[in-house]
Amino acid sequence: MSNQSSQKPSSPITETITKYEALFAVRTGLTIMMPCIALLDGGTKIPASFKVSPDNPRDIIIEAGGKKGLLKGLQKEHLDASIARGFIMFYETKDDEVVRCTPCNYQKA
Repeated sequence: MSNQSSQKPSSPITETITKYEALFAVRTGLTIMMPCIALLDGGTKIPASFKVSPDNPRDIIIEAGGKKGLLKGLQKEHLDASIARGFIMFYETKDDEVVRCTPCNYQKA
């Protein structure tokens, strides 16, 4: 007899994001400006979601297309507001030009 769990294993973090600029406005919420990352290559066809990292309440785990990334060091107030709003907007740049905008919805635990 096997005691294996029927839960599927969690996918590992494939990308850690530390280079970004966080912009927060009361009206529009949190916007993250960062260089393009492979994690969000699916665009809006593969919805992205985020949740607070269990290891650090200022980090978020972003999931898209079965992949995971870790964005480190958000301000707690900005993260709390994003959870209340239910999303964060990611603007990815290449050569200082915005090339992609991806909404990322909050994933409740």
